[in-house]
Amino acid sequence: MVCVLGLVCGLSSCHWQEAKEVIITADSLYQAEYVIYDDTAALGKAIRCLDNPFGRVLMSNTLGKAYYYMGRNLEDYHQQVAGAAKCYIEVDRLQIDDPIYRGRVNSCMGYICAQNNNDSLALIFYERASEDFKESGNEWYYAHHLLNVIPCCINLHLFTKTDSLLQIAQTYSLDSTYRARYYETQGLYFYEQQQYDSALVYFNQGLNYWQSEEDKCFSYLKIMQIYLKIGDLTQALPYSQLIIKNSNNPNYISNAYFV
Repeated sequence: MVCVLGLVCGLSSCHWQEAKEVIITADSLYQAEYVIYDDTAALGKAIRCLDNPFGRVLMSNTLGKAYYYMGRNLEDYHQQVAGAAKCYIEVDRLQIDDPIYRGRVNSCMGYICAQNNNDSLALIFYERASEDFKESGNEWYYAHHLLNVIPCCINLHLFTKTDSLLQIAQTYSLDSTYRARYYETQGLYFYEQQQYDSALVYFNQGLNYWQSEEDKCFSYLKIMQIYLKIGDLTQALPYSQLIIKNSNNPNYISNAYFV
């Protein structure tokens, strides 16, 4: 008993309350403004304080969130993808109670895999995230995340599975961004099957819902590529000009300059 009390007192000296307050601040920023808390010094201190046998048992949710926000900082602001992945793995091991956070972590891991062209592995993480978001009961997260899962299925040519997921996605009517993403995903589905007329219809429908010209540039790119594939350079040219004018994506710009 004396040893246990001594350990607990030692842990208290690590300022658990300070660590909790850091995470409360990070949570409130994200929930109110979708801003990632960027004080990595404070997050690092919270992790060092809590990442021990007692902290991992008694404060697993707080520690998991600290690792999540640190991972987002490393990925979003410092382009340290490997370091971010290590943080997300730690979060996964801690199994935060809140399924929204578990879903975010799996979604981030899926995104990293997709960016590295590993769609098979990305799909595993994205499907795990879908289960978490569905468990949460939050339709916004679940519906938007379906539109992360579907492109992986399309890239892997799992078209029967894609059909089923698109039917589910179609039942949700959320914000304009969701409608834009839905139509863009439908366009990609037909594009990958070389059904270019249908792809053009959906990409053009999506353009009506995007809020900024930069958001439209992926659809501009795919429309431009469709016209190239069917040998209509005249129709492709205006979309290449729109990309050059509005995009900051070097891949999009290089394709547009080729046209």
